[in-house]
Amino acid sequence: MKAKLLALVTLIASPVFADSLSLDLNNDALRLNYSHGFAKNYTADFAWVHVKDLGNTFTGGINLTQKLSNDLDAIIGGKAVFQQHDVLEDGTAVAVGGGLRFTPPANRKVSIAGSLYFAPNVLSFGDMKNYQEFELRGEYAFSDQLTGYAGYRNNQADYDKRKNVDLYDGLMVGGEFHF
Repeated sequence: MKAKLLALVTLIASPVFADSLSLDLNNDALRLNYSHGFAKNYTADFAWVHVKDLGNTFTGGINLTQKLSNDLDAIIGGKAVFQQHDVLEDGTAVAVGGGLRFTPPANRKVSIAGSLYFAPNVLSFGDMKNYQEFELRGEYAFSDQLTGYAGYRNNQADYDKRKNVDLYDGLMVGGEFHF
């Protein structure tokens, strides 16, 4: 009984679980991302990407965010990647990387963000030989609770049997809900 009471008190006393939930898509792909700030400047990030006729990618990682100036933020971190492929073998990787977000002082509702993560052969396992993830997007904050964005994403991997396999490649549009 004491354990149940302690668990209930812990849940009630905890902060809000989700900091943001984003969803983006294009004609062939859907991405759902959940991000939770768990300590000052640290976030845990979990994503699922489904690409039609190709498969699913699952990622989970931790990032550190630093404010470089009033207009520029940087993130650095890593993520575990699992690729369930419909045609090729499945693969896993541990990718490291980061990104930048620029918000011009003239309009604080607009931002440009980019990120790059990479897993060389030594951090790629199974039949995956390396993994890279690139994203560039423009953002507009409609409110404190909703940011819309559009951009380009490319996730690519090399496998034993094929090189330069695009796991996600194309334009996307989406929204991020902040809690």
